Amino acid sequence: MFPYDVLRFWPQKQLRKFFAPIFMLFSLFLCGLFVSEKERFVQDSEENNASYLGTKAKPRTLHRSDLLRETSEIFYLDSEPQNVVADDQLQVVTSRPAKRLPSVLVIGVKKSGTRALMEFLRFHPDVCAPANEIHYFSKNYYKGLDWYRRQMPVSVGNQITLERTRAYFTHRDAPARIAQEIPGARLIVVVRNPVLRSLLDYTSQCDINKSKVSFRDSFFWSNITGFIDMSRDFVQTSMYVKFLVNWLNYFKLDQFHFVNGDMLYKNPSHELGRLEIFLNLRNLISSDYFYHNTSGNCLCVKKHDCQGRPHCFTDNKLKYRPPSYLLRRLRDFFHPFNEKFYKQTKQHFSWNV
Repeated sequence: MFPYDVLRFWPQKQLRKFFAPIFMLFSLFLCGLFVSEKERFVQDSEENNASYLGTKAKPRTLHRSDLLRETSEIFYLDSEPQNVVADDQLQVVTSRPAKRLPSVLVIGVKKSGTRALMEFLRFHPDVCAPANEIHYFSKNYYKGLDWYRRQMPVSVGNQITLERTRAYFTHRDAPARIAQEIPGARLIVVVRNPVLRSLLDYTSQCDINKSKVSFRDSFFWSNITGFIDMSRDFVQTSMYVKFLVNWLNYFKLDQFHFVNGDMLYKNPSHELGRLEIFLNLRNLISSDYFYHNTSGNCLCVKKHDCQGRPHCFTDNKLKYRPPSYLLRRLRDFFHPFNEKFYKQTKQHFSWNV
């Protein structure tokens, strides 16, 4: 009873001073015990991972700075971030199914045939691609490289992971971001006649916004002068050379492949054959792979889906007929930009004929 009687009549302030060091020492003891148990758990986990992967090499978790330097050589195993390892340390990585960063990017241009191109490429067994646009290097860059990798499909070592986001081509910061994260990326650009592309882009926006189509008010800066309004996004996007110059500040020309979107529907096997060479893919796509339906306005792939339906794609055609004077003004407007684009790409598309 004596200790209790003594503590009973002690002031609370003195009690706090008496017990404070004891509680502090007890807390430090618990923290040390927790840290030692955590280190033992991590060590056991690393040993188990090494045994599971069939190698004695210790898997190295890459930090953000390492990811920037080794983005083309590291993979996720089993879709888990903690299993990020370097390819030179784990040879089994190349044969195991894994989520890889894309080595090929379709960066644009919208309303030029990028969706059809992706659908055609998905039939190739050596190509693996996500179903939707990721927009990582444009509006989702803040989510980080780990998030981007998790959006990729699982692929095996001999497959090329490919991602399509049409907004990359016109995005100001996309070239620098891609050059930092995937410096060895191969870039595919689908382009078509800029006059037709602009008209398709504009009418598509009208359909989405349910607004009235008015070519005169939308394309001309002034009805009096007849100058094309360069501030319109559907006009600027067709000025391909304006955006290509920015990309060439970060990538070499031999990293680009330009697909003729106008020819993609007319002669798809030719355009895809050129692309197979660029990507070092097996030559599996021929003219026998495609056919036009009875009406002639749809290009179909003979390979059917699981429900027995053929895959068909309709070439983008204008729903509204633009006036002839607008077509002439647009051809004259885009002519100098087209000539510069031919010179930069060393490829002629005959858009000015």
